[in-house]
Parts: sequence; structure tokens; C-alpha cells
Amino acid sequence: MLKERHVKWSASRILLLWGGLAVGGWMGAGARSLDARQQQQSQQQSQQQQSLPQIGKSPEGKKEEAERAAARSSAHHFDRVVIIVLENADYEVASRDKNLAELAQKGASFTNFHALFHPSYPNYLGMVAGRDFGVHNRARYLADRQVDFPADAAHKTIADELIASGLDFKQYAEELPEGNCPFQIGSQHVAEKRGDYVRRHVPFLSFREVQEKWCDRVVRADSSKDNNWFVQDAMKGLVAYNFYTPNMNHDGHNTNVQIAGAWIRNFLDKTFPEKLRVGTLVVVTFDESGGNADNRIFTLFLGDMVKPAGEQDPQVLSRRYDHYSVLRTVEENFGLPPLAPGDRNAEAITGIWK
Repeated sequence: MLKERHVKWSASRILLLWGGLAVGGWMGAGARSLDARQQQQSQQQSQQQQSLPQIGKSPEGKKEEAERAAARSSAHHFDRVVIIVLENADYEVASRDKNLAELAQKGASFTNFHALFHPSYPNYLGMVAGRDFGVHNRARYLADRQVDFPADAAHKTIADELIASGLDFKQYAEELPEGNCPFQIGSQHVAEKRGDYVRRHVPFLSFREVQEKWCDRVVRADSSKDNNWFVQDAMKGLVAYNFYTPNMNHDGHNTNVQIAGAWIRNFLDKTFPEKLRVGTLVVVTFDESGGNADNRIFTLFLGDMVKPAGEQDPQVLSRRYDHYSVLRTVEENFGLPPLAPGDRNAEAITGIWK
């Protein structure tokens, strides 16, 4: 009897042992199966995430980045800017021109605004880079010869800051030669057109980084056509930063202030009228004076965000500003950091806004 109970107990132990092993094996297999499923799900989720569009690279993402950059700015007044540079006129002469004087009644015309250098070319560099890289220190003839600066950290322009922030820029040049970028022709007589082209007045073409990466943003504006690329872009909506270079008749270089004044008046009345300029700051300035003692030049801000002349404070308009001040104003508007000592030490233009 005792032996029988011992046999039954031993059999029970064996069954219990085998059951435990079976359960343990099943649980282990279940755990391994669960781990495998979790790993598979994780891989699927990772693949799905990788297949999703990268927001920072999409147009929508760039727009959101631009909006965030603008929101960071405490001095956001305009959505886009168009800078138009005329040539070689003293403030005393330009301010008396009929067309420029009439335009001045619509915005902020500064009475103590100065160019940076003589001759012309280093001023253009300063407008887009916050420095002229020592070009003005060369002999006058050499200082007006266009240079191709290397694509490195020491030769950045506002284009770099705009692109990095999800914004964009374009350089429009009247009568830009046909052909491949970087348009190495230094100057060109334009037959049967309204004026000649010169490369040194197209500042972004002085930088190899623009030539190599963003040359599609240097755009020809054929002034003989009413529907040129600038007009088409303006009708669709311009990018944040636009630099417009007139030909050498329209800017007054090969003509005079009266012709330049008549051209800019017609340009703003017909080519780029108010209905296309909503939210756009237009800066009309001269590269340098015609030879007055202090390099004082005519500069005007126009736009639906600028108070008209009758509401402007003369003391505000008489503050000393220069080309670096415009660059600093644009940077602060879009929440961009300064590029160089020139714009870093400049004061942004204030007190003129609605």
C-alpha cells in the first residue's frame, strides 16, 4: 500500500514537472513572440516615419520656418522688401527732382542718409554683406572693379541668413546678358534697348556661393517687355528679399537724376503699382553721392506700413543712417542675425512705421 502511494506520488511529481516545463516553455515562447511582434511594429513605425515628408525641406515647412523667424522678430513691419538702387547723385540734387519729391510725399524721405564709400562698387557689397571686404581701400579705379569672392564662411551675404531661416531672396537685373550663370560678362552694351548692363551693380553675383548654389535666383528683367520675369513674379507674389538693379540709363549712371527720377516714378506707377505692393517695403536709394562733401544721398521708404510724409517726425527723418542701417532693418524685421561689423553696429530704422 505504501509502495503504491509512493508510485502515485512519484507519477504526480513527474506530471507536475512536465506541466511546469510545458507552461514555462509556452510562456517563454509567448514572450519571445511578443518581443518579435514589438520589434516588428517598431521597425514598421520607423519605416513609416522615414517615409513621411521631411517638413524642414518641404515648401510648407519652409513657410512655417519663415513664419517662426518673423514671429521671433520684435520689429516685424513688412512681409517682403524690394531695394532699388539708383546712381551717383548728391542729396541736394536728387531731393529737388520733381518725380522723387512727389514720391517722397508718400513715405519716409530721410534727410541725413549717407552712402558708405566712394566709388560705387563697395557700397553695393556693403548693402548685402555688411562689409565691403576692404575693396574701398584699393585705388579708385581698382575699387570699382568687380570681384568674385570665395564661397567660405568669411564671405557671407544676407542670402545665407534668409535661406537658413526658410526665407528666400532674388536679385533682378535689367538687361542681364543671355547665357549661363554666373554671367561672367562684366558689362554689355544693349542695342535697341533702354540702357546698358554692368555686372558690378548686381552685388550677389560677386559671391561664388551664390554663383554655385543659388544662381537661379539671379533673374533677368528685360526692360523692353511689359511682362518680364520681375512683373510675372510680382503678380504671383515676390519672395521675402528682392534686390532690383536698373540698367545704366534708368539708374542715372549714364544719364542724369531727372531720367532716373522719371523712370522710378513710372516703375512704381505702372510696372510695380500699389496693388502689387501690399505688405511690401520699397527702398529707393542711391549707391553714392555725386561728389558732395559728406556722401549724403536721397533715400526713401515706401509702403502701406510706412507713414506718409505729413505724419512723419522731421527729427526722426534727420537721424544719421546709411546703407548698413537698411540691412540691419531688414535683418531685424525677419529675425535674422547681423552678418558683419557694419550692420551689427548700425541702428535699425525706427519711428517711421504706422
